[in-house]
Amino acid sequence: MKITKTFLILLLIAVLALLLRFITAYYVDVGSDEMIYTLIPLNIIHAGRLSTVEQAPVYFYLTDLGYKLAGGMNGITGRLPSIIFGSAAIFLVYLIAQLIFNNKKVSLWSAFFFAVSGYAIRYNQEMDMTAFFLSLLSIHFFIEVLQGEDKKLYLTALFLALAVMCKPIVLLFVPAYIIIWILKERSTSDKKAKMSISKERLKIILLSILLCIIIVTPVLTYNYLLYKEKGFADYYFSVLGGFGNNQIYQGQEAQPWTFSMFFNVLKIITAKLFHFDALLLLLGITGIILALKTEELKTQKYSILLLILTSAFLLFYLAGKMSSPTHYIWLPLIFSIFGGYALITITDKVKHRFHFHHLTALIFILVTISTLLIIKETIPFREKSAALTLRAYSEQNIPKESLVVLDPRIYRGIYAWAFNDLHYLEGTNYPQLMNNLDKIKGTKTTVPLYYIECAPGTNCGWKPEDFQHIAPVGEKLSTYFQQQTQKVAEVGKAEKFYIYRGSATLPSDVFPIIDQAQMHWYTPVAWKHPENAIDNYTLDTRFDKLLNGFAFLILYLDVLVALLSLSVPFYLLCRKCD
Repeated sequence: MKITKTFLILLLIAVLALLLRFITAYYVDVGSDEMIYTLIPLNIIHAGRLSTVEQAPVYFYLTDLGYKLAGGMNGITGRLPSIIFGSAAIFLVYLIAQLIFNNKKVSLWSAFFFAVSGYAIRYNQEMDMTAFFLSLLSIHFFIEVLQGEDKKLYLTALFLALAVMCKPIVLLFVPAYIIIWILKERSTSDKKAKMSISKERLKIILLSILLCIIIVTPVLTYNYLLYKEKGFADYYFSVLGGFGNNQIYQGQEAQPWTFSMFFNVLKIITAKLFHFDALLLLLGITGIILALKTEELKTQKYSILLLILTSAFLLFYLAGKMSSPTHYIWLPLIFSIFGGYALITITDKVKHRFHFHHLTALIFILVTISTLLIIKETIPFREKSAALTLRAYSEQNIPKESLVVLDPRIYRGIYAWAFNDLHYLEGTNYPQLMNNLDKIKGTKTTVPLYYIECAPGTNCGWKPEDFQHIAPVGEKLSTYFQQQTQKVAEVGKAEKFYIYRGSATLPSDVFPIIDQAQMHWYTPVAWKHPENAIDNYTLDTRFDKLLNGFAFLILYLDVLVALLSLSVPFYLLCRKCD
């Protein structure tokens, strides 16, 4: 590939994006949902799971690969796929802007805007960004389909299906693809040409659908085998699709779609976008209006509408059901593409009054200051984070062969995340364990005993009403351990914890028993005992074994292609950049 000035600038922008995302990944707190999505993948490859009740096997495998390469789970490694794929998305923003606007200045500014987007940096968590990177690849190839390269529909389908295997919400983009396809077909003036294209494209469409089915085979097989044996499927198929008994998910259902919820979430997300990306929000909206009105972009109207419709369908559906900010990173992505166009268009119109470099320099300074303020805003989050605080303490102070007893007033997700590699036990189970020690085999040894107490005045991750329900039990247990152990530390700021240390004489076989009780969100913590998973199934017939084996082969290929997809933008740049 020829190294050009444009490529070097783009590379510097990507490095900046990578640096900013690493910094925020270190400081940003681990939310309750993220605890689930970072715990499930821990050792999932070793456990040999085809999918999970949360259904994001490709993302989970990618995350576990990051754990294995980095040596374990922490705030950064749990976000490694989002960091890497989010930074690589810079190249795709550039390439898509080039396809639509054919202007390197526009494309470079679009890439820069997403690199420093405060919203995208702050909420670069969970699996959304990985799925959106693959979606951008799919959209890139679909734009080429709209420009006449029909066989690129295979690549469109490939990367969209992989995106679904990371995050099913990208299925919301499918209606946008279909609508744009129909509009483009209907715009063909030659009826004979339209008929011949339709016949050829029917073959391409059918093969593309088949490719999608093959790529999602692991999830389909998993749900078939799970439903066949246990009568329920994963969350999406059971709760949203209505397949089988969904009682296990009772209380976990998403809110029904309502207009009141939609307008409320719309206000929340708009406020967040304005807080983190006020300039980008204004430029993005302006860019969309200008792109729709500009006569020179008439040939690109379907590509422009595609980006608008994907955002509209995503926002319309999700805002009516949930407000999780990570799901809306797609919006600054799209605003960045149009924001670059708005900036260059406006500067071209006012350059007779202001020197071009002065205006762009001013925008650069404003965006940079805004991003630095966002970074500064995230720095205090780490020391206020209960999960990160306890994780840091456990890594530095608690030996692996210790018994850790948790105050039940501490939210389960926090201690499951923070003590995943230790022999921890919820305090309510401690009396029963002590009463049954004589029945447990093994040589008795004395090991360190740690009790982690929720300090007075904090709820330790629980909602107030849930905390009040469990408080009496926790207080009684804490009184017992205060008499049996010695207080050695106080940690945390927003949520405070007292650390007590003592010792316990335990039989050697007690630790596997303790580890078997470690569960979070239907899943064994760190997959120490995969047989305890609620979705564990057996393969009884030869057909089931063959199907399961084939599905695993496809899963491994899916993960490999997802990894290799990071190189695709460089290939496209090599092909298109001079």
